[in-house]
Amino acid sequence: MLKGTTIVIFIVNLVWAQSSLSVTTRTGVFTGGLNDTYPDVRHFKYIPYAKPPVGSRRWASPEPLDSSSEAIDSTVFGPSCPQYVSAVPTVWALNITGNLIVNFGESLLAGEVAQNSAEDCLSVAIWTPANATSDSKLPVVLFFTGGGDVTGGVNIPTQLPANWVHRSQSHIVVTTNYRVNIFSYPSARGLNGSTNFGLQDQRLAVEWVAENIASFGGDPKKITLWGQSAGASATDMYLFSFNEDPIIRASISSSGTSFLGPTNVDFGGTNFTFVAKSLGCDFADARLELECMRRIPVARLENFVGQYQDNSTLVNTSQPAISFVRQVDNKFVFSNYTERYLNGLVAKVPTILGTTAREGSALVPYPVDNPIAGPSNESIINETLEFVCGAYNTSVLRNQIGLSTYRYEWAGNFSNISPVSWLGAYHYSDLYEIFGTYLIAPGDISDLEVQTSEKMQGYFLDFITDPSSLPTNGWPEYQVNNQKTGGTLAQFGADGKVVQFVDGNSVEGPCHIPGDLYNTSP
Repeated sequence: MLKGTTIVIFIVNLVWAQSSLSVTTRTGVFTGGLNDTYPDVRHFKYIPYAKPPVGSRRWASPEPLDSSSEAIDSTVFGPSCPQYVSAVPTVWALNITGNLIVNFGESLLAGEVAQNSAEDCLSVAIWTPANATSDSKLPVVLFFTGGGDVTGGVNIPTQLPANWVHRSQSHIVVTTNYRVNIFSYPSARGLNGSTNFGLQDQRLAVEWVAENIASFGGDPKKITLWGQSAGASATDMYLFSFNEDPIIRASISSSGTSFLGPTNVDFGGTNFTFVAKSLGCDFADARLELECMRRIPVARLENFVGQYQDNSTLVNTSQPAISFVRQVDNKFVFSNYTERYLNGLVAKVPTILGTTAREGSALVPYPVDNPIAGPSNESIINETLEFVCGAYNTSVLRNQIGLSTYRYEWAGNFSNISPVSWLGAYHYSDLYEIFGTYLIAPGDISDLEVQTSEKMQGYFLDFITDPSSLPTNGWPEYQVNNQKTGGTLAQFGADGKVVQFVDGNSVEGPCHIPGDLYNTSP
């Protein structure tokens, strides 16, 4: 009887979920679907949050959408923002599963524009429990993908949160496309210093979610902003740009802070002008240069910039490099974050800061001539400490002005997600556990990995649901009292243990204790 009743309840719930797949918002009526693997999860894979940044809106601040009742199919992902598939061999392309945007058969070393990218790309995707309604008022986490401000987007297999939402049935996850590379950080002469468009895209995504997420079952007063790598530093920078009106109530930065990330104070437009001249837009007049470049097709722009950068790495290492990175404008990117902290010019929200034990193993140059040996341990440690010390310095400053901070180190080394021996707990690998996408990685899955993933998901959910709940649930705030005793870190997956809480100095001692050595495999 009980078994039959369960089946009936499941069928009723499924029929109800099917009827709730169309959601009305101010900007359109979106019809989603149920996840193939987890039918108790509802997804909306394509929801525009801004007007297309094309034509005269290329290299301009994003514009909010007009009100609309248009019916939009949201069962298929929209394109990622324009980006290039590098021909330079990396562990991301050759050794690690599912960490790049889906390009439908295009080689991971194509040396061409990503075929699943387009300029009309400013969209979010939303995952909710299938039975969520406008009365559910579920907490929301809004995720900014990484990619070094060069690549990235929503449609990355290991960043799809269906497993996590399936397990919790009590929160909503939103992920975001935003502009990168030359389309985000052009530093063009004709823009008179206007730049950092990707960071502006992110703010508009937050605003759209706050305005419309209630229709999907979310609570606009319970939004947590989370980012990884470039998305993590952008999340931290967001707290300064919008300190007076953050909209969000908490933040998480996994492998990145405002102290980390390439920035450029030069608004001279040298790189942009070099590209413009190379593509036939050779004008002394900055306005004409910009107008001409706005007419260059996306693929031509991406292929020129990407192939030039590839050539600088693979063929002609003496060739002057070009890059398009965040620029200090003291509006979205500031010149002195320490000063802004000490002056209290930061959003007063609780924060989780995370790092991985071997951040650098997947980031330093890939040893193509000796892939089994891997990069030197010294180079891995030096790169890793950039992240670790950035998190430490941020935590100390937050302590000084009384902001709640929680810290974690991901130290698990599981062969299915780290198939090369020297990778270890590399930059990005914690995402497999939090999203629950370690399940799609080839190879054996240990009980320890399953338990560690579930524990990380649980703690993140606790924080998203109630940012003040972590100490009650066993994860204490990070507080530095003196040089000898560091703040407490949650250390996941280290030494055969799901989680342990350790003295921060055992991880970040080299950041402030002379002669202390860093351990990449705790």
